[in-house]
Amino acid sequence: MTRLATPFFLALLLLVLARVFLLFRDRRAGFGDFGFSTLSLVSTKRTIRTELAWLPFLLECVAMFLVIYALARPQRVVRMAANDRFGIDIVIALDASGSMAAEDFRPRNRFGVAKELIGDFIARRQDDRIGIVTFGVRAATRVPITFDRDVAQAILNKAQVGENGDGTAIGHAIATSVNRLRTSKVRSRVIILVTDGVNNAGSIDPVTAASLAQHYGIRIYTIGVGSRGAVPMPIRRENAFTGEIETTYQLVRADLDEESLAEIARRTGGAYFRATDARSMGDILQRINQLEKSRLNAPRNEKVDELYVRPLAYALALLALALLAGETLWEKVSA
Repeated sequence: MTRLATPFFLALLLLVLARVFLLFRDRRAGFGDFGFSTLSLVSTKRTIRTELAWLPFLLECVAMFLVIYALARPQRVVRMAANDRFGIDIVIALDASGSMAAEDFRPRNRFGVAKELIGDFIARRQDDRIGIVTFGVRAATRVPITFDRDVAQAILNKAQVGENGDGTAIGHAIATSVNRLRTSKVRSRVIILVTDGVNNAGSIDPVTAASLAQHYGIRIYTIGVGSRGAVPMPIRRENAFTGEIETTYQLVRADLDEESLAEIARRTGGAYFRATDARSMGDILQRINQLEKSRLNAPRNEKVDELYVRPLAYALALLALALLAGETLWEKVSA
């Protein structure tokens, strides 16, 4: 798209048109032949061909039109596409400790529901890169940041409770996620931390890890998972007589450090949410989806190229030609 940055200079074209009008009016009124050029200040003789006599004046007029056009500052504007500007790098840190097997998110356990809802979230983020970290007593990157949602979804589906050991290293999970995002060149980077416990493993304090994320400008949304009160936890044991694996249930009380999760989110500019069932967790992920879209959208960036140089150069060249033509005709008249 081409535009004029200072179009009010086009009003000067009226002066050029007025000059042409006055010249023709004076010529028709019999005031004599017009000069070859206001720059040369010479008069023509009737022995010079009429069309040649007009040349300096014509060159001057065209040059003045070009000068005025250059003053109006023509610009070429290239608008950048939204996808090029607003892609977000997101790492999802999912707790895979043993407590995520609690079956208070029926008909499945917490971990199964979380995987399904996170998969839906990934599918909606079409313009973003996604990474996945799972953690227990240690944290591990399952999916490096990628645009390939099929790979991310396939690896997420294979994740299992207990694959990272039975513990909850929240600080290590945040630090691992930050390490994946810190070299990213995109403007917006986000961690979504999903856990049902309290930090009881690893050597990194969660709030300290959050300060590291804050240093790199990474925002953290924390989701505390689990219904309030006692929850059914499946206990699998081998039957001593039959050798078969039997599942029994034991009621355990949730141990969720909401204060730390809220502080992690606050420190990085994110938000803390509590998911007490599958529906509320789905609503939370949907809300995060909307928050990121509304916060990060901005007016389109523009790349502007100034185009006044060429018409200005042409104008100077035409003025030089007008001077040269005027002097040449003067020599012919003098001769």
